[in-house]
Amino acid sequence: MPLRLRSKKGAVLAEAVLSSCIFVPVMVFIIWSVLEVSYAYIIAMNMNEASHLAARALAEEYIRNPNIDHDSGAQQRVFSTVRIPMMVASNLQFSFPADGWVTRSLPRSVTVQCTYLPGEGDPPLPLFPNPDILKLRNKLNIQSSATMPLF
Repeated sequence: MPLRLRSKKGAVLAEAVLSSCIFVPVMVFIIWSVLEVSYAYIIAMNMNEASHLAARALAEEYIRNPNIDHDSGAQQRVFSTVRIPMMVASNLQFSFPADGWVTRSLPRSVTVQCTYLPGEGDPPLPLFPNPDILKLRNKLNIQSSATMPLF
């Protein structure tokens, strides 16, 4: 009985389907990862801007009211002037680190931290990452701090 040669067209099609089944999900994951990293960078830059704005506003207020370092109500009024749409929507995002106010020694300065708090504020800040496929939302903490001199 003579041997028949099989057509290789079906084998090429099967290889193409198999490689697509592996390649397409990997590409989707890579694209999603790049988008989330880009969004994290945008959030970090906005937290940096907000912390600089808040520290500068507190330094300017210190000129008018040297007791602002002990007056939390005045600090909250200053923080409420700093808003970045969809990034900074609440005073709870601002805090002072240890030694945030340095007024007894030179150089005098104020340091402010701004943290991204998903779901905080009115309207609530967008969730990040979204969708949270890897369950990283509770582990990520995007924050920035800024220090301004007090004159």
